[in-house]
Amino acid sequence: MANLLKKIFERPYDWKKNGHDTTDQWKQVRIGDTVEFAMTVTEDVLYTVETLFPETQEAVIKRKTIDGSNGETYRVGMVMLRPVKS
Repeated sequence: MANLLKKIFERPYDWKKNGHDTTDQWKQVRIGDTVEFAMTVTEDVLYTVETLFPETQEAVIKRKTIDGSNGETYRVGMVMLRPVKS
C-alpha cells in the first residue's frame, strides 16, 4: 500500500483549470446580490453578499435560511461565487 501511494504522489500531475478558474462571472457580483457558493453538495443553498473586499478578492456572504431569515456568515474568495437570478 505504501509503495502504491509513493508511486501516485511521485508522478508529476498536470493541473487542468476548472470552471471557476476559467470564468469571470464572479466579477459581476455586487453587495446585496443573491449568489451560490461553489462547494460540494450545496444545491438550493443561497447566500446574500454583505461586503466586498476587492483588494483581496474576498466577500462576506450570509446564508439564507428556508424561512427567509439569515444564517451563518462566511468570508470567502469571490472567484467561488456565482450570481443567481432571484
